[in-house]
Amino acid sequence: MARKGIGTVIGRKSVSKGREYTRIWLYVPTKVSEDTAFPFEVGMPCSVEIDEENGRLITSPIPEKEAIELGWRKRKRRK
Repeated sequence: MARKGIGTVIGRKSVSKGREYTRIWLYVPTKVSEDTAFPFEVGMPCSVEIDEENGRLITSPIPEKEAIELGWRKRKRRK
């Protein structure tokens, strides 16, 4: 199990309703995501916060109900 690893920020151009923008994903190494301490499951909502003082991006799991109140929409997974 690994509680630390090197991830990657991935950006892809996308077009929606005639507007072009960049989608950003964070790749989490498999060894980190398979650790028993990993707090996320695929598809669950999380809060994303920029900590300017320390130059960090903080992600934390949040309850679905709270996420929905903040405008999050649950997406159906493709098979």
